[in-house]
Amino acid sequence: MHLLAHPRETRSLDGTWQAIPDQYENFEGYFEDFFDEEDDNPAGFAVKSIYEPGASEENDPCDFNIHDGRSVAVPSSLGEEIPEFRHYEGWVWYARTFDRDAAAGADRTFLRFGAVNYKTKVWLNGELLGTHEGGYTPFSFEATDALEDGENVLVVQVDNQRYEDGIPNESTDWFNFGGINRSVDLVEVPDAYVRNFKVESDLDDGTVDVSVSAWIDGADGDDPSVSVAFPELDRETALEPAGDGEFTGALRIPEAEVSLWSTEDPHLYTVRVEAGGDAVEDRVGLRDLRVRDGDVLLNGEPLWLRGIALHEESAGKGRALDAEDIEERFRWINELGCNYARLAHYPHTEEMARRADEEGILLWEEVPAYWDIDFGDEEVQELYRQQLRELVQRDWNRPSVAMWSIANETDHTDDTRNEVLPEMAEYVRSLDDTRLVTAACFVDETDDGLEIRDPLQEHLDVIGINEYHGWYYGDADNMQAFQEDPEGTPVVISETGGGAKWGHHGDADERWTEEHQAEIYRGQTKAAAENDQIVGFSPWILFDFRAPMRQNEFQRGYNRKGVVDQHGRKKQAFHVLRDFYQTQR
Repeated sequence: MHLLAHPRETRSLDGTWQAIPDQYENFEGYFEDFFDEEDDNPAGFAVKSIYEPGASEENDPCDFNIHDGRSVAVPSSLGEEIPEFRHYEGWVWYARTFDRDAAAGADRTFLRFGAVNYKTKVWLNGELLGTHEGGYTPFSFEATDALEDGENVLVVQVDNQRYEDGIPNESTDWFNFGGINRSVDLVEVPDAYVRNFKVESDLDDGTVDVSVSAWIDGADGDDPSVSVAFPELDRETALEPAGDGEFTGALRIPEAEVSLWSTEDPHLYTVRVEAGGDAVEDRVGLRDLRVRDGDVLLNGEPLWLRGIALHEESAGKGRALDAEDIEERFRWINELGCNYARLAHYPHTEEMARRADEEGILLWEEVPAYWDIDFGDEEVQELYRQQLRELVQRDWNRPSVAMWSIANETDHTDDTRNEVLPEMAEYVRSLDDTRLVTAACFVDETDDGLEIRDPLQEHLDVIGINEYHGWYYGDADNMQAFQEDPEGTPVVISETGGGAKWGHHGDADERWTEEHQAEIYRGQTKAAAENDQIVGFSPWILFDFRAPMRQNEFQRGYNRKGVVDQHGRKKQAFHVLRDFYQTQR
């Protein structure tokens, strides 16, 4: 179960760390291969691994020093901090010390990482706390027994190599930013504490039904008293044991007494969960989201999703976004007139969803089950479920999150994929059945026009279509040939568009010009507006982003499909999209 840290007072370990590249993977147990017994090492040559206490003692002839490596900021992307390592993929050891005041210590302490790309091992004072795989989701380890009074030494092995059996695997169309890309915190809690909670709501004949689940960790013996309160609504109820540390309860509130969260009025309520001596608070929105008769309904009203897709990246910072970067993204999103954004192709920082809660922007969130994942491998399937679980449990209280996406551009002719993805859709619903499950799929050309022949569509609430008519093939308005079923599964155009280099001008039929990109947007928006099964649009993409496979004279390592370039300069397509969204309100 995800450790809920955001509402708590935490101790940040962000700041200056020491980084030591280890391309040959020497510094963890390497020298033990040479000296198996003490007699083999009569000179007493230092053979400690880098994370062991005393391994970096002064005057030892070791090849590392965790107290004097390369100074880097955490959070950060390593190659942005140290440009000569921009394309480095491999092991990097991160280290820092911190003091602990025993008198101020809590009963239990956890070490929480917002995200580390891609594989991680963590040692505290020489003790291995745990390992994690996945570059975009949070994880935590209990550090209580490993903490010492006074100085503590934290060492983290970060491996950003791409793996054939990873998620994503070796081939992606985005840059592999390695490092500790999000914040690191110490989370202090009592012996029995609220590890996480979930608030769900729906509308039922003039009533807002609210259900709450809370997971209490460390409550040995008698169950603690657990309750939930909504102070602004003057509602409170006890939660009852449901087994395995889970407590549940429900409230029924007349709809007239509730300000429902919506894109026009993103109202948030304080919710407080108490368990024994522990209490946590968060701001949540109460709303109803569902699909009916071919429409996406928010609080019972049909919604056309005016969107844009975006990566998590900032020029000069990589994937380590700060408040200014998040502000800039939402400024662009709001200027376009969006009510929706697709956060591709992996979980973005939690702060994006929290800000979307406040701005009234619905979100598509996804895990990087991207292209050629080995769906038949049982370990890959377990990693798949882990990444889905870590994302869903992190953001299941964010009213802005409308859709969980389980995959992007996977092969719908692969029988194994067609067995596994429906299972993943059901797994997501078992975690959270109050949001819509989607995936970015393809549309097929047939004699009758464009059709969705992906068998996964039967298992989705909303079907995403990635198509690039007018850029890679066909004409920009070809989606007019899509064989619509107005009462079928709602369709969102999850990707479309074309490339343009900012400032490069020419005729509307000349590739890589702003004029050509703008003309693609005109055709695509016209086709989307005229199809009754299409209920949303999130073109590819908000801003240009780094992509190693994009290397022609207009790209030079960037995907140029942004309506804004990496420096924030708007292209003509930005204005075409903004004008279209004015007509879709």
